[in-house]
Amino acid sequence: MNELPDRKHPHRLPDEVYKTQRSPIFVTLAVKHGADSFVPRLAGIVVDVLRERAARFGLHLHAYCLMPDHLHVVCSVANSQSSFLSFISRFKSEVSRRAHQMGLVEFAWERSYWDRYARDDEDVLAMIQYVLDNPVRERLCERWEDWPWSEYLGDP
Repeated sequence: MNELPDRKHPHRLPDEVYKTQRSPIFVTLAVKHGADSFVPRLAGIVVDVLRERAARFGLHLHAYCLMPDHLHVVCSVANSQSSFLSFISRFKSEVSRRAHQMGLVEFAWERSYWDRYARDDEDVLAMIQYVLDNPVRERLCERWEDWPWSEYLGDP
């Protein structure tokens, strides 16, 4: 998941996707290689900031899963005042700020993130299932419900 240093993210969704209400977006944010792991030390902070910033910037959270070195989120824009791009930026900066306050100075995010949007209901369900099953695929637990840092919050 390392980025090339001389290249920006190779693809960003069209601006209208980030403004389309009820069009779920699947996002993956990763920590830089060698940075402190999220779990368990930062897990509570990440989840708290995720919820705070989603509410502040008008996003519905549908599901998330915090893995040791990355975070998956399925969310959608709630209204015309929502700001997905501000949400991502402020979320990352606030988690970093709180981690550094805790003395976790090695914590850092990858510069960019990966995202895609759901084209239909089946795609949304597949996104949510992928997110929730991530710790099972990585053999961190037997059922997604057993992973303490994931949650299904409802359909879009």
